[in-house]
Amino acid sequence: MKRALFIVAAAIVLIGLGIGLFFLLDTEPTLTVDENTFGSADDVPLTPDDGPGTQGPVQAGEIVTEQLIRITPGPVALGAVAVALTNQATSSPTIAGGEVDIRYIERGSGNVYSYRFHERTLERISNRTLPGIQEAAWLTDGSMAFARFLSGTSDTEERVETYALPATGDGGYFLDRGLGQVSVSGTTTLMTLLPTSQGSVATVANIDGTNARTIFSSTLSSLIVHLSNGPFIAATKPSSQLDGYAFTVGANGAFSRIIGPFRGLSVLPSPSGNLVIFTYLESKSLRMGLLDRRDGSVESIPLATFAEKCVWAYGEEVFYCGVPKAPTGNLPDDWHQGAAVMTDRLWMVDLTADTAYYMIDVSGHAGTPVDMVGLSVDGRNDVLVFKNKTDGSLWAYDL
Repeated sequence: MKRALFIVAAAIVLIGLGIGLFFLLDTEPTLTVDENTFGSADDVPLTPDDGPGTQGPVQAGEIVTEQLIRITPGPVALGAVAVALTNQATSSPTIAGGEVDIRYIERGSGNVYSYRFHERTLERISNRTLPGIQEAAWLTDGSMAFARFLSGTSDTEERVETYALPATGDGGYFLDRGLGQVSVSGTTTLMTLLPTSQGSVATVANIDGTNARTIFSSTLSSLIVHLSNGPFIAATKPSSQLDGYAFTVGANGAFSRIIGPFRGLSVLPSPSGNLVIFTYLESKSLRMGLLDRRDGSVESIPLATFAEKCVWAYGEEVFYCGVPKAPTGNLPDDWHQGAAVMTDRLWMVDLTADTAYYMIDVSGHAGTPVDMVGLSVDGRNDVLVFKNKTDGSLWAYDL
């Protein structure tokens, strides 16, 4: 009897070891990151992938209305770019004004896709994967994106990584770890913000990382920096519990206050930096204003939304915003933390006519809450691109 029990116990132990080895060997490999700040392309932990899209463009996109298209059903990285093409660059030269090429990164795989808006065709243009991309800062010509993701496992500390990813997937390099923000201006300038124990340090450089220089070092750690053709504009991160401020940053790195104090303050400068959209809380209600830095005048805008839901059109005479139907909760904190979901309509503000125009009930036509973020417009003001914060899907609207 004792011998039989011993055999049964041994068998159970062996089975347990076998199951443990199975799960150990079946575990997905962890993404590792090169220690070199600007590592060579040969060191990049990317793998080839011959999935869908490598055989050429295919028809894609769900037509919600004649003007509104849902490009993807699944999540993409925050940040897409719309590039205006000439007629010679499209297979349909009869398209009035030329084609618009929308480039984005699929969040799960890190693959780069190109969507021709008027042709309604989709093509994957990268042949490498970089899983888990959360956001991307694109060059305006769509040739490269600075992709940001978290590395590490449950056993190690997660760190923010930034990888310069060419649209083709070939080449590229890593930036410093732990960057709090990465932004680009046009196709030439890269700005990074690094949090430190003493505050934060902002640096500008060429796109390839050369000619780097510090633009400021501040004791403020919770900053958002906006690039413009004029001065850099820095603002404190929005919160309903704290007064917020916005500043211009001089050539010597000195801060000059232009807006504030306002609770829940967010800002969005125009490309020239002369005009600044700002949103804030007043008696727990959302308010919007427009600052003209040239004369210091401030104009009230009758839209209750966040600056993060807006984008300037080229020419600085118009901007577009996703405007929630009934914003509720402890805003903007609940919205930034994902505890509040907005149901948006699209509005346009024409500064020359001094008028706000309602354009479309995006959520109503979609039949689901569409929380508009990451808005982008092509160089001809032809197509507006945005992400639905609720499910991560990518959308576009024919302006």
